[in-house]
Amino acid sequence: MVKILELASNEIIQQVSELYKEVWMSEDNSIKERIIKHSSYKGYRGFVILSKEDKVIGFSYGYTSLPGQFYHELLAKEFNSEEYHNWLKDCFEFVELAVHPSYRKQGLVKLLSTKLLENLENKTAILTTQNDNNSARSLYESLHWKVLKEAFYPSNSKQPYVIMGKELM
Repeated sequence: MVKILELASNEIIQQVSELYKEVWMSEDNSIKERIIKHSSYKGYRGFVILSKEDKVIGFSYGYTSLPGQFYHELLAKEFNSEEYHNWLKDCFEFVELAVHPSYRKQGLVKLLSTKLLENLENKTAILTTQNDNNSARSLYESLHWKVLKEAFYPSNSKQPYVIMGKELM
């Protein structure tokens, strides 16, 4: 049995940071600071799944995407005015999702994704993932996300990403 909790306490954020580094094989410590910063954004919500031993084994979070936010501005450059109006005007930004490799293929990714978008008042949701991350793309497509843009290069990334969107209302 797993428990779903809000991504809020310092202890939970620390565990999320450790999970993030393990999942993405990264020494990047900035996830803690990003979560703390993003938790002050309008519409922020985050969830974790705990194992039977009360260890974080998965998490997801996001917030309302607004002008002036770093990623909103990056995405806005990729859209014409009609696309911007349709996708970013009243949008929830799905920022992060990860599940420990030992707990994959148990429906936890779908559970976290669904929980994060549940009862949102935004018209749309948007996310990005690596262009070649076929498992993530397949998952999102199975959850009715659609590809909006291919070959998006956020910041100075040399790796292409895909922008995906989902209508919520």
